[in-house]
Amino acid sequence: MTRKPIHIEVAMPSGPDHYWREMLARPKGFTVTEIALASEGVANTTVKRYVEFLKAEGFVVRIGQKRDGYALRAIYAVAKRVTKAPVRRPDPLHAPFSAREAMWNAIRALDQFTVSELAVSASTEERPVAQRTADHYVRALLRAGVLRAVAEPERLKGHGSTRGVYRLVKSANTGPRAPKLCNAGFVFDPNKNRVLGEAVVTEARS
Repeated sequence: MTRKPIHIEVAMPSGPDHYWREMLARPKGFTVTEIALASEGVANTTVKRYVEFLKAEGFVVRIGQKRDGYALRAIYAVAKRVTKAPVRRPDPLHAPFSAREAMWNAIRALDQFTVSELAVSASTEERPVAQRTADHYVRALLRAGVLRAVAEPERLKGHGSTRGVYRLVKSANTGPRAPKLCNAGFVFDPNKNRVLGEAVVTEARS
């Protein structure tokens, strides 16, 4: 059995970027249900909240309604065609970062760091970041080529090992949104809508 790396393109059929693309693709209008059905594992209420935000900001307008079985569905249309999906910006003074967002911000701010330093830098009293969490994130970003090792950790003859030192690859600093770890084994950069690094599959040689 050999490992054969291949490059694949993936789509993440959920989230504001996906909803917005589906809306733009429907110039005659759309319903919340249509967008939810065109998404993966998304409830109507999730899409409805996004549509209500877009409506309040003037990006979509209600243009009518239509009957769907016993229900009447509102029909909306895009009023402001912009390339990037409009998103609600959190209040930076009050909206707490997730642990991953905090680590990503720290990675972008630090010249170089160890896993322990990253965990400490990303932690607050309200949201501590465990070293194990930071180690898991660092390993994933290393595999994807987002980080490079300035000094590899080395096993000592006695017990333990030296600490690895890491640095963000300059070209991977694509924006403030933290790269996501996905179940398929790749890192997705929502800033560029692309997979970082390689998705590796194992191919059995006959």
